Amino acid sequence: MLIPRDYFTLQEVLADWGISESELGYVVEMGQLTLSVRVYGSFVVANRKERPGRCNADFEGVVDLERRDAMRVLRKQACSVSSFAQNGDVVTTSMGSTDWVVYRDALLVRAAEREHFEATIMEAGAPHANDYDRFLSFDLNGAHYIFTDMQARALNFLFICAVTGDPEQRGVQILGAAGSASLKLSYLFSSRKGWRDIVYSVSGRRGYYMLEPALVVTMRVGA
Repeated sequence: MLIPRDYFTLQEVLADWGISESELGYVVEMGQLTLSVRVYGSFVVANRKERPGRCNADFEGVVDLERRDAMRVLRKQACSVSSFAQNGDVVTTSMGSTDWVVYRDALLVRAAEREHFEATIMEAGAPHANDYDRFLSFDLNGAHYIFTDMQARALNFLFICAVTGDPEQRGVQILGAAGSASLKLSYLFSSRKGWRDIVYSVSGRRGYYMLEPALVVTMRVGA
């Protein structure tokens, strides 16, 4: 029997969801997923309408990070944070105390947040990183395309970004999502001459690429 839990580590939910680091950064940046952390020590707990609040010298609990702080932790692996949220309250470090250092490996996802994310963002049929099989072999506008696993992962990443409203992506992010060590996108696709027919360079944004809109529609309808 599974033990009921109030929260999960970020790493275990990422493994269950099968989403990449780039996708994680996107959903956090867009406010679609709230990350949390467990803190303890001296903190001031205040209602958002009633400040300055009360000091709790022995506070302990799971608190939520503000969106920008969560993005900083994901980007830097660790950073100091002075303010958190918990059940409508604001939890801040006590005056004279050092800020709490939040480490990437310590990030959590509340059980309720996980349930909400899975029901609204990853509902049945929603594309995610493990759906790359659709890009291994397909037809578009009378042409047949065949790609390797890594190339298909890159195409699937662009597809996910397109259907979630952010179609233009940097080459380095695409390579990272594909798990490629190549320095350029053209190196990853060097074995496939027709790749530029479905992956376009974004005009006016050097180093950015997007998927052919017709391919997005085709894959979306066939999903």
